Parts: sequence; C-alpha cells; structure tokens
Amino acid sequence: MTALLLVLVGAALAVDREAVMDNAAEFETHLWTMGSSNQYASCSSDYVSDYSPGSSYRGIPYDWGGWYTTSEYDSYIAEGYGAGSHSWHGSLWCTVGVDCSGFVSQAWETSQKYGTATIYQVSYDISASALTRGDALNNSGSHIVLFAYQTAAGIPVHAEANGELVFTDVDQGWSAFSSYTPIRYDSINDGAETGTLANPHEITRFPYEHLGWTAGAASDVFDSYSCEPDTDESGPEQIYHLEVASAGTLDLRVSCDNSVDADIHVLDGPSSDSCIARHHTDLSVWLDPGEHWIVVDTWVGSYEYAGPYILTGTFSGTLGDSGDDPVVDTGDDPVVDTGDDTPDDTGGQDQPDPPDDDLAPLPPSARVRFVEGRGCGCSAASPPHWLGLLALLGLVRRRRR
Repeated sequence: MTALLLVLVGAALAVDREAVMDNAAEFETHLWTMGSSNQYASCSSDYVSDYSPGSSYRGIPYDWGGWYTTSEYDSYIAEGYGAGSHSWHGSLWCTVGVDCSGFVSQAWETSQKYGTATIYQVSYDISASALTRGDALNNSGSHIVLFAYQTAAGIPVHAEANGELVFTDVDQGWSAFSSYTPIRYDSINDGAETGTLANPHEITRFPYEHLGWTAGAASDVFDSYSCEPDTDESGPEQIYHLEVASAGTLDLRVSCDNSVDADIHVLDGPSSDSCIARHHTDLSVWLDPGEHWIVVDTWVGSYEYAGPYILTGTFSGTLGDSGDDPVVDTGDDPVVDTGDDTPDDTGGQDQPDPPDDDLAPLPPSARVRFVEGRGCGCSAASPPHWLGLLALLGLVRRRRR
C-alpha cells in the first residue's frame, strides 16, 4: 500500500515538458503594475525597488530567495510588498518575486523551493548532448538556468531569473556554462507535442489570446515563406489551425520583447508555400471559408531570436465548429515599459545556499521589455547601470544566485 501511494504521489507531481516551458513563459510575460507602496519594504529601511511607481511591466522581478507563483506575486504586490530584491538587501520577507532556483522550481512545479545546492534532491545528472527543453544547467552554490534548445549556431538558448527579472538569454555560448552540470527533473515527462502540423493549437473561438514560446518549440520545419521568401524564419515555430464557416477579416497581433523576434504568417494550406499574409507585429487579412493555419515563427538574424510571445486576434466572420458570433476588436494592448532594461545586479545567492563571492559576468544586452506599438523586434539595451560599470572596474563585488 505504501509503495502504491508513493507511485500515485509521484504521478500527481509529474509535469510535461511543454507545461514547463509554458510556466517559464508565464513568468517572463506576466503583466503587473508597480504601485508607490511597492517601492519600499516595511521590513527594511535600506530597501528601494528597481521599478518605478505608476508604470506597468511584463516579467516577474528577481527577488533574492523568492519562490512565488504569478498569482501570489499579484496578491503580495496588492498588499504593498516590495517589488523584487537583491543580495545586498538580505533575505527579506516583505519583498516578492523569484530568484534563479525559485524560477526553475516554479517552472518544474516542485512541491517546495530547491536551491542550487539542493536541487539534486529532485533531479539527476545528464550529458550536455541529452539536454532538451525543460532541463536545466546548474552551478551548485551559484546559479541555475532553464534550458530551451540549442540553435543551429550552437547557442544554448535558455531562460533565467537574474539581475532584474526573468528573461530569455539568446547570446551566451557553451563556454559560459563550463562550470555547470546539465540536470533533469525526476518527474518530468516528454508529454504530447502541440503547436506542430500534426497537432496544431486549435482556435475555436474569438477573441483569441495565447501565451506561446518559440524557444524549444516542438516544431522547426518552416524556414521561409512564399509571401516573403528572402526572410530567414529558420528558428522554431508554433502552429495554429482554424476552420472558417463564413468569410471575414482576421486581425492578429504578436507581442514580444527586445530579445525575441517572432513573426506572424497566415497560410491557406499546411505548407510554407501557401502563405497569404505575413508581418512582424500585426496584420489584417480576409479569410474565405475553409481551413487556415497561423504560424508564429522565429526570425533569425545574428541569433535565433526565440522566446515567449503573446498572440491575440479577432475575426469578423464565424468559425466552422464554434459557431461564434462576429466579434469586435479588443483594442490595443496596454502600454508596457520596464524602463531601464539593463539590470544593476546579477542577482543574489539562492537560499539556503551559502554565500558565493565570485564576480559574475555582466548579463546579456538583450533584455525583456514589452513596449506598446513596437511588437516583436530586437534592439540594443540601454547602457549598464553605474553599479555594473563599477563591477567592470573591480570596485564592486557582485554575487550570483
């Protein structure tokens, strides 16, 4: 009986790889508003948040020792807790967010927070060649990141909570992880692969909204499209399907941050040669009755700019299966501005790991910043904060989580 209970408990705690990536995307794209009460912390007179009161942001802040769900984060922000913290603030009960291991623990849906020195209790070592989406790279006592996939150029695209917030890293090579161990969660399953031609995301009603993630997506079969054949879309993609009963206008928008460039393609057949419309931010296209496919694909420039995105859409006609009435446009997305998108810290030591005094490298220049009106695209981040410059000169000792 005991053995059976253990098996049942283990099964209940299992998580699919796709769910892990969806969890990660939720932390990176979560919308919240900074209040004046979140600028300071009731339990520390020295604390000041990195974020500006009155501004709206996407992405859960880095919080030293933090391990909160996105809904818990919203609740504590509403109660006036401080938004995020760093190692120099100490471990504060009155701030909220996630640190590096808190983020991975939440993505893996573990029953408790595991630090970088204790996560081995629920994981096991694997080879670097065996890494796949939802695995992790761990440096015990220092830092951990969630692996998404390896680009054709050999870059390990990953998500992490580091410095300012949760973000996708698209430009650090394997040399940055020479001291890291590839690990796999004990209770992770491969699960069903969705967002592919064989198993697309079915759109059955409008207005439509979907939080997606091209980094580590199950599909990577489309590299270019007939509607713009010279544009390199060789990164991974997510595929959607809908069946139209009566013709109408389809309006779509894809929103993502500076480190992600996901483009929209509308097809009237299950082939990249069937492209009827394409845009890098939003489009409006007339759809005749029949089957149609929507592909959110990763643009490739200097890097494969894969990562999380939000796809929204409306349709003036009716769908084949849902019989929905015509819908009206839901309007523009809210203005989102994270301000200074270069963190002034590389994070703190995960709790309960002992302090680590190694000087961390500066985080990558591509950071999360969802901005109204610009859709998906890549641009350089703002110059480093003065603490980062001092660290370069060796005047400030910074700790990784």
